[in-house]
Amino acid sequence: MRTIKWILLGALLGVAALPYLLFQQQELPAGTRLSSLDFEYSEARLLVDRTMWDDATGEVVRSHEIFDTILREIELAETFVIADFFLWNPWRGAVESSGELRALAQELAEALIRKRIQSPDIPILVITDPINRIYGDHASDYYARLAGAGIPVVFTDLSQLPDSNRIYAPQAWFWGQYLPAEKIDSDLALIPNPFDQSGEKLTLAQLGRLLYFKANHRKVLVTGRQSTAPRVLVGSFNPADGSANHSNVGALVEGAVAIYAAHSELDIAEWSSSNLQQVAGELSQQIAQAIATIRLRVPAVASLPRAREGAPRVAWRSEGAIQQELREQLNQAVAGTRVDAAVFYFSDRRIVKAFIEAIQRGAEVRLLLDANRDAFGREKNGIPNRAVAAELMALAGVGNVEVRWAATHGEQYHAKVLRVVGERQDVLFLGSANWTRRNLDDLNLEANLLFQDASDLGRDFDAYFEALWANANGYVESLPYEDWAESGWSLRWKTWLYRFQEWSGASTF
Repeated sequence: MRTIKWILLGALLGVAALPYLLFQQQELPAGTRLSSLDFEYSEARLLVDRTMWDDATGEVVRSHEIFDTILREIELAETFVIADFFLWNPWRGAVESSGELRALAQELAEALIRKRIQSPDIPILVITDPINRIYGDHASDYYARLAGAGIPVVFTDLSQLPDSNRIYAPQAWFWGQYLPAEKIDSDLALIPNPFDQSGEKLTLAQLGRLLYFKANHRKVLVTGRQSTAPRVLVGSFNPADGSANHSNVGALVEGAVAIYAAHSELDIAEWSSSNLQQVAGELSQQIAQAIATIRLRVPAVASLPRAREGAPRVAWRSEGAIQQELREQLNQAVAGTRVDAAVFYFSDRRIVKAFIEAIQRGAEVRLLLDANRDAFGREKNGIPNRAVAAELMALAGVGNVEVRWAATHGEQYHAKVLRVVGERQDVLFLGSANWTRRNLDDLNLEANLLFQDASDLGRDFDAYFEALWANANGYVESLPYEDWAESGWSLRWKTWLYRFQEWSGASTF
């Protein structure tokens, strides 16, 4: 009888939310789902953050090449700075040994404030995700300090993005439409803080906004120079203290693609800041002025020249265009093609299918995956990567496919990279987007760079990947598939769960 009641309640809620499902706004705002022309570049450099552990001695070697480059690019900027980062906070989750984590968030804020003091005429624009104030007023004090220094801070207006959580969003819409607001005490702080153990509790309103599970997930820095083209840094790095030991991959590029990236970021700042609740401090005029000034200092997108055929080239891909590019590159992979992937989260069914078909055509596939066992000091269950790895490794008898796991020790292997080398392909594709529905299906904001015929950059990545794959640096950086392989009932229930979470959006990946 109880089961029937729950079924009837679910059906009632589904019918009640039908208007939401039929009329939800799906159109993306300006600056998103972009697929640029191919551009030439004057300089490109692969950037890698690594944490390497010596199991015998307990020695840890950390390299923050991406973050150190970010600080240097801010210092050397001459005409403007745009910084757009997803996680930018001092929270350390359940990590107790705080002394082992570099204070990335504070360092980045201090670098921008120093730049404002040294160069008061340079427009500086900060864009970030409202998760960094936990969808309420829990922002760290340096956001107020940035605003106090005259640096506009825009918290992305996520309400203008489609909803990814198919289970929660319709119900939230229903109760918001039909339950009188006075019946809910949304200011009641009852919820333990999931991001900061010592932090204030969350209100019901904050929890409600968190459960939409959508984000500006980009990690982009664009800076302008007087005598050279602007420069853009794109990758998987977040300037959050809890992420300080994560391994990441990014690229720094000088050229027209940085101008294209700047226009995309300015569009996002423009429509987000139209909602003044998304602006830190009383800086609405400064935001408009910064956007207008930067637009005057970079050429229009329509004037950017296309790359010459055969020249090393780079293109900008964002949101759903990233998924399209992944599929197109994998669909070209045939016998004699080498496909290497380094990925934090892998669950998108269309990309899984593209890999299966590439393996069946004879492509040589290697995947270096995070085992999905750690998240800021909390233990995870291996979803989704272990189930997807098992699905691909089941083809080992008919194709050439190998999987290894990143050898992490509490941190995450946070890269998102595809490398394809064949008779017709020399591709390196990297950026912020995990290979999941939320990251690839026009739900989150994401940014990637596509390098083609970029032999030097590709060789740099190949050397990095081979070193991890073979543990060639004297440290154990990767583990054999068998170490975290799933089978039997454990594999079955995790496969069912990840497939449901992937479809529904009721998950954190």
